[in-house]
Amino acid sequence: MRIISWLRSFIMTLLYPVVLVSFSAWVLLLHFLFHNRRWEDYFVQMWGRVSCWMFGVKVKVTGMEWNPPGGCVYVFNHTSFFDIFAMQASIRGLRFGAKIELFKIPVFGYAMTQMGALPIARHKRDEVFKVYEAAQNRIHKGEKFALAPEGTRQEEEKLGPFKSGPFVFAINAKALLVPLVIRGAAAILPKGRWMPNSDVWTREVRLDILPPIPTDSYNIKDRPLLQEKVRNEMATYFP
Repeated sequence: MRIISWLRSFIMTLLYPVVLVSFSAWVLLLHFLFHNRRWEDYFVQMWGRVSCWMFGVKVKVTGMEWNPPGGCVYVFNHTSFFDIFAMQASIRGLRFGAKIELFKIPVFGYAMTQMGALPIARHKRDEVFKVYEAAQNRIHKGEKFALAPEGTRQEEEKLGPFKSGPFVFAINAKALLVPLVIRGAAAILPKGRWMPNSDVWTREVRLDILPPIPTDSYNIKDRPLLQEKVRNEMATYFP
């Protein structure tokens, strides 16, 4: 089974750029022809589900009742690209913050821009906060954003130090802050590897959506308190 799993992962890894460009092209076509967010969100969700299916990844979600009907800011722990695939497959309408380098990928990068992903220049703090400020009104219109407060993928399945950006964003927008814990993705595609699930046929990613935290009673000076509260709630899910 290990050899079969390796062959599956090798073939699917070679095919994946075609899948990525195809979904990006379809989303762009829908965007320019119809400007229908619901259809676009459906295709983005299908991209997440197909990405998981290709590599034998099953997603289990608990706490879906905590998914707000309107705009909010999700904060999640980040260990693998499959964090993104699993969230897209399960929660329709998410807009991600992504490192700015990804926006340079032909077709895919342009699709990300049109779908409202946030370009994050990780080493340019002032530019990041300008991006967050420009996106505040979009939350009021009902958009959901998913941001990784650790700032980058962790090498182990544990919480790294949190950065302030997502919390400042939520406080300034007076948005609901929704902690989301992801477990299992690190084993599928750890940082530094390029073939997902090459050693087993299937793995499960678990998403735990925690109760939303209103931020309208917080101000910027309270940001460390909010940040600590969220981190402590997420930390209970890790040894």
